Amino acid sequence: MTRPPEGERGRVMFDCMDPLRQRECMTGLLCQVCAQPAETSAGTVFVEWQRPGEQGPKPLDRITTDTPPVCGACLPVSLRRCSFLREEESVRVLLVRKSVISGVSGTLYRVSDDMRRWIPSEHDAYSSFNKPRYPGMLAQRLYRKLRGVTVLETNEIPPALLAAN
Repeated sequence: MTRPPEGERGRVMFDCMDPLRQRECMTGLLCQVCAQPAETSAGTVFVEWQRPGEQGPKPLDRITTDTPPVCGACLPVSLRRCSFLREEESVRVLLVRKSVISGVSGTLYRVSDDMRRWIPSEHDAYSSFNKPRYPGMLAQRLYRKLRGVTVLETNEIPPALLAAN
């Protein structure tokens, strides 16, 4: 993945991610900002927050995320420049020892009564790779289970982690 030349870049859209980029970053543990490797000997950094409708913060041993990791070089920039990350109170920076690909989410389709076409029936449905349930799904996002999670204070990120890339 390469960045377009300076004159051909559009505006930064912090609040959305291209599905192809999301999948490539999640599969290869690449930074969602610069697409460079985000995994270090200390672990991999993920930024998580509480989604609307969730009850309290997720327990650290139960986090499944669709948000790609962030490398040490891009983390301070993201925390400083992204208005959502600056303003959202539930944002947590997580240092993760291990993460495994666990499932996908996307749009479910059902066959029409005349059996001639597929009709969207549900959006943003999750399907685990352990128990796949939806044969008529068009996947849009890849998920990872996070294991060995440590919460880092945003103002106390270890310098070694920031200099890792």
